[in-house]
Amino acid sequence: MANPEPSSDNRPPEPARGGNRGYGSYGSYGQYGQGYGAYGAGYGSYGGGPRGGAGGASPISNYLLMLRERYWWVLLTSLVFLTLSLLNTYNTVPEFQATGRLRVFRLAPTINGGSSAADDNFKIVSNDDFFTAVEEMRSANIIESVSKRLTTDERKQILEPYQNGNYFSGPLTEQEVFAKQRSINPQRQTLVINVAFTHPTRDLSRKVAQLFCEAIKKNSEDGRLMMTNPLVEKARIEIETLEDKVRRLFEQKNDLIKNQKLLSIAKDTNTLTAERSVLVRDREETRKQIDENEILVLVIASYEQEGRSLGDIPQIRADTDVATTLTALSASKIRMSQMTEKYTDQHPTLVAEREALNQVDRQLREAVVQAVKSRRASLENAKARHEAILRNLVAKEEEISKLQAANVELERVDKDIRASEEFLGRMKLSYEDAKLRSSTSGTSTSISILDAPSVSDRPINKNYYYAALIGFGSGLLFGIVLVFVLGALDERIKSAADIEGSLGLPLIGTIPQVVRASGPDRALLARQESDRIATEAIRSIYSALKVNPAVSKARVFLLTSTRPSEGKTFVATNLAMIFAQHSERVLIIDADLRLPNVGPTLGFTGDAGLSKWFNGEIPLDDAIIREVAPGLDVLPVGLSCKNPTQVINHPKFLAMIDGFRERYDRIFIDSPPLGAVSDSLHLLPKVDGVIYIVRYNAVNLRHATSCLARLREAQAPLLGVILNAMSLRMASAYTDSYDSSYRKYYVDERGASSSPGPPKS
Repeated sequence: MANPEPSSDNRPPEPARGGNRGYGSYGSYGQYGQGYGAYGAGYGSYGGGPRGGAGGASPISNYLLMLRERYWWVLLTSLVFLTLSLLNTYNTVPEFQATGRLRVFRLAPTINGGSSAADDNFKIVSNDDFFTAVEEMRSANIIESVSKRLTTDERKQILEPYQNGNYFSGPLTEQEVFAKQRSINPQRQTLVINVAFTHPTRDLSRKVAQLFCEAIKKNSEDGRLMMTNPLVEKARIEIETLEDKVRRLFEQKNDLIKNQKLLSIAKDTNTLTAERSVLVRDREETRKQIDENEILVLVIASYEQEGRSLGDIPQIRADTDVATTLTALSASKIRMSQMTEKYTDQHPTLVAEREALNQVDRQLREAVVQAVKSRRASLENAKARHEAILRNLVAKEEEISKLQAANVELERVDKDIRASEEFLGRMKLSYEDAKLRSSTSGTSTSISILDAPSVSDRPINKNYYYAALIGFGSGLLFGIVLVFVLGALDERIKSAADIEGSLGLPLIGTIPQVVRASGPDRALLARQESDRIATEAIRSIYSALKVNPAVSKARVFLLTSTRPSEGKTFVATNLAMIFAQHSERVLIIDADLRLPNVGPTLGFTGDAGLSKWFNGEIPLDDAIIREVAPGLDVLPVGLSCKNPTQVINHPKFLAMIDGFRERYDRIFIDSPPLGAVSDSLHLLPKVDGVIYIVRYNAVNLRHATSCLARLREAQAPLLGVILNAMSLRMASAYTDSYDSSYRKYYVDERGASSSPGPPKS
């Protein structure tokens, strides 16, 4: 049978404009009628109704579809950010904020009630003047003034929690820490300024905030003095210089005491002197021991040179071991003398006593040798101790010298401190007197402390409600951006716009995801009526194929796809079932010789089929399973083939298809996916039309385009695309076929709705 002219064109069909009649009003099925205009204004083609046309979805609609399809990403990121924000708040070190308030006057009064050009510089007459005064309060001079009024320990406690900074900023300077923790904010529509300082220690935060208020007030007064009375300002600068000198002297004194460990000068001096006296006494004793041992060593050397017995030396004889051995030797000699008178020389008793005498004599010589060694070792030990004592004595004398020098330096520093403090007191009295006598500066300032700083009862950084709001909002924003990025990168086919606009093929129809049926019931869903929505969708596809003039005369259909598991077998069996229900003789051929699926899906367990017929083992009629349903036959594969390409290209196989044309009205060939193998291309010369199956949200657009390009190169008669396993949740977003208003038409024989609802994830 000749292929239809329109379907053999290799070029992709152009999108319909104004609603062409190609797949327009299909009659009784609402989604294809005049009222809905086929595939509608959203995807704009193939409609004859008033909404048909080549319109495209707006960008806002695309973004809303992205959010609707991936809303769970937004929920997930929001929950994650919310949890992280709460955990971060929980683990954050609590900080307390002390806040005081300052009052800024528009005009600063003077003593004599007059005015001068210098006073005009400090008037607050506009917003610019006010915000200039605020910026002056934030200057580094104020921070330096506050830092000077803190003790070293207080400054260390303030800087310690923040000085390390973070990963990006690195270590922070003192100015940066104070500027970060201090805040100066004017109160709206008033001349009141809030001065705050934040720190983990409540008392420190209150004290530093108070110092900032006082420093700001003093800086304002000093600024007016500098402009109105330079002499008074000069005195103020001298006072600050002198205060700085006194502060440095105190730091020098503290460092001196700390480095030299001068807790008590007198106590340390007495201790070192006592330790030195002990070392001097030890030095004299070791010197005496060295002299005595040196004399003894000289005597020993003299005895050894003259060959005299070392045991005759009194110091050696006084050794304990030598003295004991000498006593034993004398007793042995006495016994020997007595036995000589009684016994002969060979008498055993006399012989034994003689051996004992010799043994004692040997012990005496060994004891003398050990005593000599001990005396020489004592000499070396005494010399070593003497040298160590001399070193310790020198070190102790150096410590005493340093202590005395440090004592002198400390006394000098104390004297300078007393003198400087006395002079500073006189300078301050003169300064206050000069201010009072100044006729232009006045004693009042343009700033006063309205409220002393008070500390909040709760930590300022432990607001869990605010943290939850920020975390959830950040997660929501991040999730939306993530959804838009994923949507922009997502190239999966999921709508008629993707099929008609990108693939260049008409959408024959969509089939929703089936969740209630499996096995043979799923393969013949159109007969079971267990899912009326899916059944009506398949019937709509049947109607589309029947009313299309280019398709109605086609008898052999090839069903293929891009990848496995897109539902080719499901579409082939159910579409064939619908044709059979309309009194046509229909045959399903399983052409997937590598992984046959038609037989197992329909529940066939035998091995009879196409492979045995091709090998000549059984006749063709025995390979066909007849009347699977009224008017529907199936030719399964049976056993998989080892050489599927050779089988499909064999003239015997092609002649079989020609023979089936005479016996059946419609033939549906379930072929392997084109993206995996090229078996489908070898069947193209014998088919009248190719129906391309695309699974919703599973096929990459580039892969599908590549496979369709191969079909177009082979001049395949492409009829269109069926979008399978459409999500009911997203169906209303991508198509009008599953509008909720259609639900009343999908009722079973008992009158109850058989809608399966959204598919389970």
